[in-house]
Amino acid sequence: MGKASKNWVIDEIKAVDLGDKRLNQRCLELLETLGGNPNESIPKACSGWAETVAAYRFFDNELVTQEKILKPHKEATIERIKGEKVVLLCQDTTDINYNGRDKIEGMGVLSEEYQQGFYLHPMLAITSERLCLGVVDSQIWTRKKLRRRRKKDIKERESYRWIKGYKVANEIAKNTPETMIVTVGDRESDMYELFCEGMKEGSQAHWLVRANHNREIVKGCDKTKKKLKEELMELPVLSEIEFRLSASKNRKGRKIRQEVRFGKVKFKPPVRKENLGEVEINVVYCREIGENQGKEPIEWILLTDVPIMNEERAIEIVQWYLCRWQIEIYFKVLKSGCLVEKLQFQDAGRIKACLGLYMIIAWRVLYVTMLGRAYPDASCEAIFEEAEWKVAYAVVKKKQPPDNPPSLKDMIRMVGRLGGHLGRKSDGEPGVQAIWRGMQRVQDMAIGWKRAMRGERCV
Repeated sequence: MGKASKNWVIDEIKAVDLGDKRLNQRCLELLETLGGNPNESIPKACSGWAETVAAYRFFDNELVTQEKILKPHKEATIERIKGEKVVLLCQDTTDINYNGRDKIEGMGVLSEEYQQGFYLHPMLAITSERLCLGVVDSQIWTRKKLRRRRKKDIKERESYRWIKGYKVANEIAKNTPETMIVTVGDRESDMYELFCEGMKEGSQAHWLVRANHNREIVKGCDKTKKKLKEELMELPVLSEIEFRLSASKNRKGRKIRQEVRFGKVKFKPPVRKENLGEVEINVVYCREIGENQGKEPIEWILLTDVPIMNEERAIEIVQWYLCRWQIEIYFKVLKSGCLVEKLQFQDAGRIKACLGLYMIIAWRVLYVTMLGRAYPDASCEAIFEEAEWKVAYAVVKKKQPPDNPPSLKDMIRMVGRLGGHLGRKSDGEPGVQAIWRGMQRVQDMAIGWKRAMRGERCV
């Protein structure tokens, strides 16, 4: 890990090309401005009316698109991927909801006809230590009508997004031959066509999917019909795993203990898809055990093309799936931290372009949060400037900062304290909410610190 540059924004999107040098420069300035104030509206984040108007004009320009804004960030992310042995490309979908607003040009409907918005399907590069390296793909679509006739061609269905994501992952795998690339998806990605895509000749990316369908399996010459779960229950328990399950809307967080089985099965193609042929897939089956289990035990059937030679690899597969939760945290940062559903544009194209910047900002918040956990002993100057760590130290510790920078772990804790994290032993490490608030305070205070060191008067 190297030392932080004077501006992380320049490192991340310095190669942005919007077709106009002035637009390129404005893009850099806006990313820095909004990144320093991730939970503020554009007018509040911009210092003055002139800068606010310039920001809105920037997003009004037809040359400014989300794809162009994210392109240099994706390239920087791929460079970070090259330094890892294993990278998980986690993809998932969330709705961006603008319900309750006047009609916005270019919006579609969501789960109800009266709701307006669009769907966002990003793919994040995440290490096995849960460090988010960046966004490598972003798909956006709208529904014109709530109820649609089922389309027969897989490429015309919304679910094709999972296969498109895998194809992007395959291209990344070809460009990062020293890194094992594994796409990870939840139950929505349980698609027979995806399995077949991953088994095509020349495919280099692996895939890991949580099963949603109890499919019929093939048992050699035995013509007796058998379902997947029935087969898995007959496998011996070979190991156990313990982890902390994060809280969600429908459940409380709690400690989980699961028994682990693994094996290999062969699926028959679904009805009307016989032309796809049979597929042989590796399976890890995890079922919650113990006295503290909930009313419905946590049970996962994980399907993958990654070879499973022993119980250590089976446990690793489960750990990889647990990394998928980082994309849920990413959505939380986008919506609750960056407030992307509060953007005050009247055109969907402008919102999507602005969302491109906030997607980079949300990655940065998640990256900083997890980096201190992945590399606790590294120098904090890997990502923080001298003025930032010194002012944080002076404010939190209430004493003169040292000559040598503190560790990254200690700096992250100080940032968390500035963001409202109490820092008690029982509180654990600061989360993304405390980090994004703390980073804003650090950057504001660092500006004053620099001026004081130069002998300037702070107004």
